[in-house]
Amino acid sequence: MEKQWSVFYKIGAICALLAFLFMVAEIMLTALPDGTIAEFNTLQVFELYNTNRFMAMRNMGLINIFATTLALPVYFALYGLHRDKQKVAAAFALLLCVVSYAIFMADNAVFPFIHLADKYLNTSSADEKAILLAAGEALFAKGASHTPGTFPGFFLGQIAGIIVSIVIIKGKILKKSAGITGLIAFTFLLLFEILSSFFGITSRGVYFIVGVGGIFALAWYLFIAAGLFRYPNHAKD
Repeated sequence: MEKQWSVFYKIGAICALLAFLFMVAEIMLTALPDGTIAEFNTLQVFELYNTNRFMAMRNMGLINIFATTLALPVYFALYGLHRDKQKVAAAFALLLCVVSYAIFMADNAVFPFIHLADKYLNTSSADEKAILLAAGEALFAKGASHTPGTFPGFFLGQIAGIIVSIVIIKGKILKKSAGITGLIAFTFLLLFEILSSFFGITSRGVYFIVGVGGIFALAWYLFIAAGLFRYPNHAKD
């Protein structure tokens, strides 16, 4: 049975490394001139979709789609790793991860904005432009990352991370440092989601919080990848 699970451990390890790379890309893209959604209104998002579609899609959560999708096999592998000693808590973390992913994908507005932006560009009617802007405003409020519209999905995702980090600490299968790193990362990222969603992300304090959370999250994915790659080599038949 453990040999069968070892395949999922390797898949989880690979996905953790890929998630790490996507998070690095997200940080680098944030430093670009068009890299933060906080500086845009709906009209500017439409215009960016027509001048720099990749950055527009990234600002609306494209990288987060990849990162959260990659998190699913990571959490599944962590459940398998702790299914004997921490089964209930590990299963609960996996369940929260799946639910948060479903909510995030349902709320995400990356691809619907393509349709609205294209229609806005191709119409000359002032009335139709006004209607499209109103539709875009509603979509923007619902699906822009790190806003109240996407808070439920991100919130449950960070809670899942906190729980699975506690599972890692108590399970003593992976290094304790991996669990502690995750606990710090997801706690800071949860705080960031609360502040950014309801109080804005312009203050230096909020940037510091997300910076700490992001750095520890990067370290967490590396710890998890290393642990999942190493564990099958010591697994019993």
